[in-house]
Amino acid sequence: MAEPLVDGPALTRARAQQRADQIEAFTHELGELEREGVLRLEPSDRARVDDYHARFLERLAGSFDVDRTERQRRMSLGMRIASLIGAVTLSAAVVLFFNRVWGVLATPAQLAVLAAAPLLLLGAVDVAARREKTLYVASILAAAATAAFILNVSVVGAIFNMRPSPVAFALWGALALALAYTYGLRLLLAGGIAMAMLFLCMLAARAAGIDLGASIARPEPLLPAGALAFAASFLPANRRRAGFPETWRLVGSVAVLLPLIFLSTWAGVFSYLPWPDRVTGSLYDVAGFVLGAAGIWFGIRAGWREVAQVSTGFLVVFVFAKCFDWWWDWMPRYLFFLLLGGLAVAVLVVLGRIRARQRGV
Repeated sequence: MAEPLVDGPALTRARAQQRADQIEAFTHELGELEREGVLRLEPSDRARVDDYHARFLERLAGSFDVDRTERQRRMSLGMRIASLIGAVTLSAAVVLFFNRVWGVLATPAQLAVLAAAPLLLLGAVDVAARREKTLYVASILAAAATAAFILNVSVVGAIFNMRPSPVAFALWGALALALAYTYGLRLLLAGGIAMAMLFLCMLAARAAGIDLGASIARPEPLLPAGALAFAASFLPANRRRAGFPETWRLVGSVAVLLPLIFLSTWAGVFSYLPWPDRVTGSLYDVAGFVLGAAGIWFGIRAGWREVAQVSTGFLVVFVFAKCFDWWWDWMPRYLFFLLLGGLAVAVLVVLGRIRARQRGV
């Protein structure tokens, strides 16, 4: 019997996990068909299939550390949650430790510690990535290294009394993206994209003569930045990496849709546009409904689950926010909430019809 191939150039960990899930589903369904008398393989054929699958799964587990059972998948989910919590807490520990010992160090010692901490953590990331296929520990250490670098740049600026600059966000984002693409870390990829977008917001604020600290209150630059991030998901460099296109689309969708809630409701506060508030608000009202509906439609048609979910959540929040904005002050409360309930039912009906059409019902 030929050896199962698991080392092909197109096989990634995500594809390997998909194959493992398919094998498990096939085995369960074959068992059901045999119990119901629909199909029964000869014992020799069943033995060959089982042997092939067993060896194939063994090699997948050795090469990609795939989950072969539902229990293992639940354990992996728990490990992903634990890695996220670990990344946040370890990063906080690094920052708090520096705050604890900072006052007892002379300036040369402070600079030496600031320079050494990210380098040591980067070395630890490389060691962990070589020893662990799942990269859970590597992702935690990479997040801590990024936090140490952020602290490094911030504290050096404070020591030498430098003016706040958007360049800091560009440096932090560049490190996060470099780590993400070197080791395939989706958490660092999302963080790097977010910091790059904040860099663009601060550049726009500086060009408009607005204080950098208030740049986040003018989120309009996120709209083109999110569109660019969405487009970047189609680049070959991202399509070759498992989970990277989904991450680019997810962050891009959030960046495009989330600011519309604020821009449509409080255009005079959040918008750069010099137009009357009513005109700007109406423009973003239309954009919110159109882009939210388009995101759901294209997300479902293209199989972009993350886009469909983000767009659905946004559209629900956006509709309810606009209902408060338009009707809360003059409509009786009971009628207002009755209307919201009717809208919720209408949303369920529409989504149910879309789902039925997808299933061909």
